[in-house]
Amino acid sequence: MTIRIVINGNEVTNPFAKAFLVFGAVIVAAITTALVIFVLFPIIGIAVTLSAGFIVICIVATMVGITTLAFGTVILGLLLGVMEFRLEHTRKKK
Repeated sequence: MTIRIVINGNEVTNPFAKAFLVFGAVIVAAITTALVIFVLFPIIGIAVTLSAGFIVICIVATMVGITTLAFGTVILGLLLGVMEFRLEHTRKKK
């Protein structure tokens, strides 16, 4: 599967830059989740033990979701042919 990332009208072609952007997005999501679970939940009164249990549930759900998406992509790729994932800027240029 090819990932096409377009930033300011220029396509990112360097595979290391693409990997950096993808891993960066995953790390930002993980930091946001950690802040919500470890900072906001205790502030609003949810016990830390429940937060830790919630983390385990989120990790398991993420792994199952990734596996399901990968399996579905492979099956759809076999059924429908080559698929392409696009990330493009949608605003019109002036």
